[in-house]
Amino acid sequence: MKSNKKNNAQPTPHSPDKDRYLVTYADLITLLLGLFVILYASSQVDQEKFKDISSALTKYFKSQPANPIEGGDGVLEASRRAIPEPMIAPREAKSIKEIESEAANVFKDYIAKGELSLRTTSEGLVVVLPEKLLFRSGRAKIQSDGLPVIDSLAKILATLNNTIFVDGHTDNTPIRTFQYESNWHLSVARALNVGYRLISLGVSDDNLVIRGFADKRPVEDNSTEEGRAKNRRVEITISRVDDNSPAKLTQSD
Repeated sequence: MKSNKKNNAQPTPHSPDKDRYLVTYADLITLLLGLFVILYASSQVDQEKFKDISSALTKYFKSQPANPIEGGDGVLEASRRAIPEPMIAPREAKSIKEIESEAANVFKDYIAKGELSLRTTSEGLVVVLPEKLLFRSGRAKIQSDGLPVIDSLAKILATLNNTIFVDGHTDNTPIRTFQYESNWHLSVARALNVGYRLISLGVSDDNLVIRGFADKRPVEDNSTEEGRAKNRRVEITISRVDDNSPAKLTQSD
């Protein structure tokens, strides 16, 4: 007798996950189709409209001799008057006495307080600016209180043809910091900052000389605090212009 065995195996249902890649594939094809349509559309240029626009732009800018579309170089002729000529204040030839009189009038309040002094030597007029007026101890940056003095002095010097020496001086107290290894470095840095300030305010750099003397040219004894204070200074010497000075040679050119 044959035994009837029932087939208990159930049919496997169809899984939708197997076809999910078709969605991604269809999206990719759609995006590619859109990309190619955009590229094709952008490659079709209306030549008539393009010529009209280029012609209008050429007439507006007056390109010479021809516009770039027609084979020209597209370079516009510049006008010589497009950039205004720089205005330079005329410099005057003044005597040392005239300069001294003007400086004494401008700095009369500082002179009265003993914060600034003027003296005439064989080299010319010397404006003495003490350390306390311009700098902090051991520093070369000009203090805000000293800027008005330098600015006022620049107005006087900017109109002159004289050779101008800016000299930095210190006392004999040794200095060795991260910025300044010696009094030589400090004296030069102070003179340079004052000189560069003058140049930025219109003083000609053709007749400006920057020098540093450290403690080698004292005006007082360094054995006292008062003497050392007077030795720490910046001197601006306004000398007479000779035929070999840079300012004179520049003007003759």
